[in-house]
Amino acid sequence: MEPFYYFYPLFGTVGFVQAITLGTLLMVLNRPKYRSTLYLGLLLILFALGLVPRILDSLGTFERYPDLYLLPFDFFWFYFPIFYLYTQHACIFSNQKKKFWVLYPGIIVFFLQLYVFFLPYETKLNLVQTLAFDAYTLIKLSYGLGIGIYTLKLLNRHKVEVYNYFSFVKSKELNWSRIYMTFAIIGSLVYTILIRTIPDSHFARLFFLSFDLILIYWISYHGVQQRNVRSLLAKKKEFDLRRAKSIDESEGSSKHKKSMQELMQQIHEHMATSESYTHPELTVVDLAEKLNTHPKRISAAINSIENQNFNAYINSLRVKKMEKLLKNEEVDKLSIEGIGYEVGFHSKSAFYSAFKKFTGTTPSKYKEDMMAQHR
Repeated sequence: MEPFYYFYPLFGTVGFVQAITLGTLLMVLNRPKYRSTLYLGLLLILFALGLVPRILDSLGTFERYPDLYLLPFDFFWFYFPIFYLYTQHACIFSNQKKKFWVLYPGIIVFFLQLYVFFLPYETKLNLVQTLAFDAYTLIKLSYGLGIGIYTLKLLNRHKVEVYNYFSFVKSKELNWSRIYMTFAIIGSLVYTILIRTIPDSHFARLFFLSFDLILIYWISYHGVQQRNVRSLLAKKKEFDLRRAKSIDESEGSSKHKKSMQELMQQIHEHMATSESYTHPELTVVDLAEKLNTHPKRISAAINSIENQNFNAYINSLRVKKMEKLLKNEEVDKLSIEGIGYEVGFHSKSAFYSAFKKFTGTTPSKYKEDMMAQHR
């Protein structure tokens, strides 16, 4: 077990240095109009400070300097709330009022930690052995996990809206955030269980330090790559997801349905004549501007009449166009991938996935079948 004794403070120090460095970098790179890395940078810096008590404990520092026991660096209360604020700022609902109240419990607890830190060492030792301290730990975990689940719900709502507004959704879904939040929730639960059942396990400590390092790099890499989703529409006509006055929901249901059918017919006609679906990054805002209506109304018509979201509707038109081109001998000089780009797909994986979804087969197999029929 002796090697573990040295590896733990080493891993912890590496995590601390990396989190501080990358967190500072993310804060410097923050550009509110395009990225929200300020929140991620703050999250990593607080995470780094949270590692300090564990590193000092592994080195036996508290035994030599008991006054340092219970340093006020328990920032678990902030981890999930700060990432929630990042998500809210980066997602398609960024125009909605920010819920900074999620930080209030953490701020209150920080001042309580400061008070406890200056208590006598013996008093602090007795405090951590009380039921009140156990209750505190349970409340802390419950609050963090509650905000984490709340964040996942926001991400799911975001994903639905992205598919309703974009034909090209890559990098807009915030899937990396969903993965991070899922692992953070699971990791917090497992860590709490293990620290209670096998508190002196060096292996468990090293495992979670390695886990922490992976999350630090995961946040840093994707934080730099991710642009705010709504900012991608900055040069287009502004729209508000909370306001869609032009939708006839206040009218009778039959009249509303007729209105949606008429709008859907306009959409079909526009797509047939303009073939604007071949534009790789077509958005519902582009279409709304052409038809002089509200984007939410376009999305509502496609959802209610076609039983599809905007993304699926546009991809279905692209696949139909691609089917026609695959039957045309004049385009044999083009590769299947080339035809996919020609009809508006942004990547090979995207058009292969969409083609198989709507036809039940791959483009290559479809072309082979077409050639076999003409022999």
